[in-house]
This record gives sequence, C-alpha cells and structure tokens, in this order.
Amino acid sequence: MSEVVDSAIMDCVPHRLGQWRADGDGRVIVERPKPETRGLRGAFDSLRWLMSHPKIRLDDLGSFVWQRLDRGETLAEIAIATAEAHPDRAEGMGQRLALFVTALRHQGLIELRVPGCGAGHEAGKQT
Repeated sequence: MSEVVDSAIMDCVPHRLGQWRADGDGRVIVERPKPETRGLRGAFDSLRWLMSHPKIRLDDLGSFVWQRLDRGETLAEIAIATAEAHPDRAEGMGQRLALFVTALRHQGLIELRVPGCGAGHEAGKQT
C-alpha cells in the first residue's frame, strides 16, 4: 500500500529546527529537540523523548537532503537536486522526499514554511 501525500507540500520551504553535525563519513546526525511542554503533559513528553532515540543518523540520501535545507529552496527544487545527485535512486523522488520531510516534521526536526505567507506560517498549522 502506498502513502498518499498532498502535492502542495512540494511548494513548501523547509527550515531546520534540530541541531546536527556531520560525522567522519559525511552522514548527518540530527539531535531531536527536547520537548518544551510543561506540567503533566511535559513530564510525559520528556519521558517519551528520553526513551526514544534523541539522535538520528541519516543515510547518504537523507544526509544530502538535510544539508540542502535552510537554503530557501522549495521541496520540489530539493527533489530535483537530489534526483540529479543520486540518479540511481531518482524514481519517485518527489514522493519519497515528501514522506521523509513529513516524518522529520512529526519528529519536531523541521518546519515547512509556505512561501508568500510570512516566515511564521507553517504548512499544516492554522494561525
């Protein structure tokens, strides 16, 4: 079964939220931010964060994409650049990239900004 992704996501501009570094082989290690919620919900979020993997090591394709974030490019532009850099994995790149950034967004590692709506407007959030 294939995942259906809203094609409008490809017009969004991603912005990194997580801290990161490149290791010796050029792969990116991303640190998930600690939850900022307070109270009982904050305690639950902090416990879940501690029990999960606070550091995520990306593969070569994910590392390539991560390093292109914060350049002001849309996801469509990043998909084209990624497909050109990895022609053997170019098929379905737009769909794969949309799923990847959706997962990053759910982990709190990026936000997706909608061009023309101001820097504070994130895709999928009502303001």
